[in-house]
Amino acid sequence: MECTGKLYVKERGNKLRKIFFILISMLVMIPTIASAHTELISSNPASEQVVNGDLKEIVLTYGGKIESLSTMRLVLDGKEVPLLSVTPEENQLIAVLSKPLENGSYRVLWSIAGEDGHPITGEIPFKVQKEEKEEEQKTETKEPVTVKKEDSKSDEKKSVNEKSEKQSTDSSNVKTIITVAIVVIFLIGLFLLFRRKR
Repeated sequence: MECTGKLYVKERGNKLRKIFFILISMLVMIPTIASAHTELISSNPASEQVVNGDLKEIVLTYGGKIESLSTMRLVLDGKEVPLLSVTPEENQLIAVLSKPLENGSYRVLWSIAGEDGHPITGEIPFKVQKEEKEEEQKTETKEPVTVKKEDSKSDEKKSVNEKSEKQSTDSSNVKTIITVAIVVIFLIGLFLLFRRKR
């Protein structure tokens, strides 16, 4: 009886050791299995970021190399925004924008295949909110330039008008002087003529 009891305890101890070993092995392997899938590490723009300037490209960086079939789309209010190009490079997915983005709420929809071939998808929401002050300053700086051009044109017109008025004034003064001179000469001639007759 004692042998049977010791055997039972020994077998039970071995089973518990095996179960304990399996549990420890699983705990060690879970992070390895999780890291086998390529995950998004960072993005530009970041999730929920408010962009104040012009974006030229969207860059997504992953924890491992991504396959060439990886892609992304940019969506504004349910409508797809055209991208100039989408290029996977090592552990990055780079999209070049065809034009500066307007103000609004955007979503980057991405889909990649990691080295293990496992497809992963995700979404990055962000907002573009360019300051109106910048746009107003741009228009304000443009307006004085056009006003200056108009002012310079009006100044040119004024100077041309002033020149023509001055010329007409000068010519009328010359005409007046000539007329007075002719009248004076005529009167002198008449005076001399009457004096000779006497």
